[in-house]
Amino acid sequence: MSKIIVSAHQPNFMPYLGFFDKMQKSDIFVIRDEVLFVKKEFHNRNRIRINSNNPINLQSKWLNVPVENSNDYIMNVTIKKYSRKERDMLWNKKILHDIKANYQKTPYFKNFFPEIENIFDNSDDSLTSLNMKIIKFLVKAFNINTRIIMASDLELKPKNYIKSDASEDLAKICNLLKADIYLSGAGAKAYLKKKPFEKQGIDIEFQNYQHPVYPQAFPGFLPYMSAIDALFCYGSIPLSQIPIKTEQVK
Repeated sequence: MSKIIVSAHQPNFMPYLGFFDKMQKSDIFVIRDEVLFVKKEFHNRNRIRINSNNPINLQSKWLNVPVENSNDYIMNVTIKKYSRKERDMLWNKKILHDIKANYQKTPYFKNFFPEIENIFDNSDDSLTSLNMKIIKFLVKAFNINTRIIMASDLELKPKNYIKSDASEDLAKICNLLKADIYLSGAGAKAYLKKKPFEKQGIDIEFQNYQHPVYPQAFPGFLPYMSAIDALFCYGSIPLSQIPIKTEQVK
């Protein structure tokens, strides 16, 4: 009988490829919408590649969703639909404008931009609702079949933010889902505690992610962009088929 692998991540905005790599390597992927929203993280922003006209100094641009109620769980954070800064162009229109301006000449732009336009129609009040639409769109595009669960549906934490231990929370989630292995991002090596998992008989493994290198919209290659970068440039294929190259793409 195969072991059950569980992994988890916050519902980030337009996540990068490593987010989906971890999902693909898991049997169950838990969306941790019941953790604290953190400013300057990736909960309401991410980067796309832009043209710097300089192959040495490659550049990216942040796309941001304005939010309210930010001192709470991510699931309780709402989108600030209108603000003084957006008198000329609403936040969603600005994001669509930036995506189109930088990706309209990519091979697969016409295949996927219409659906992205539909997602960014400014109809979502909840940040998590918007982010999950994008995540599900990318999951389908990359042919990922992992079971996705919202952590809030497990009802292991109160409805509003109370500080808790991340390792304890994850061990409880894994135990409830009968996990044999918790697959963690490599960055958690610095803080993840083993004891809560050991008490439940759950092994910990760390993701060893190598970012693929592919022709981007502009010369050179800049990793860790939103996964829409790979989608527009390389198309709708399984992640494992995007080549990993040691040489830089020109």
